[in-house]
Amino acid sequence: MGNISFLTSSSSSSPQSVDESIYQLEISSISFLRAWQRVPQDFQRAARSSQEAMVHLDHIVNEIMRARDQSQADGSYLGSTLETQLNINRSSSAVPVTRVQQLALSSSGSGVGSLPFTGTPITMEKLLNKIKHRRPDSANFRIGASGEHIFLIGVDKPNRQPDSIVEFNVDEFCQHCTDIANIL
Repeated sequence: MGNISFLTSSSSSSPQSVDESIYQLEISSISFLRAWQRVPQDFQRAARSSQEAMVHLDHIVNEIMRARDQSQADGSYLGSTLETQLNINRSSSAVPVTRVQQLALSSSGSGVGSLPFTGTPITMEKLLNKIKHRRPDSANFRIGASGEHIFLIGVDKPNRQPDSIVEFNVDEFCQHCTDIANIL
């Protein structure tokens, strides 16, 4: 079958449902934090957990955005519970930012990610779009005062110019996605 077998193989490693991806993202976040906080730090497990988390994060974003698009196409979006859920503020965004600020997010050192200035609240819908269009070379995290996993990403505009840096609490994101998944 050659290299195309992964497209047709019945043993797919891609997530099967949004609920499963949310669960796996939560587990990956917990595993990541444990590996990061271990003494000595377990960078290999932290990296593996981070890679797994990104697969699930992308699947969640794609499925929710696909459901939104379908709802808009069939005329059932306006005034819907889905619209209400997507209009809830879920993260903070620092905008505008420079490319230097975006790149500094990664180069400042792992685990010390922060917005370059106080961000403004953005809705879940905007957050999902920002996650979808994140820069792969502009990300970081921090562990909050209560042990929460805060993820930060740099985002570009469609013309590839710097747009923003966004931060969100991974656990709160998962809880909100669960609420959304329950109405899909």
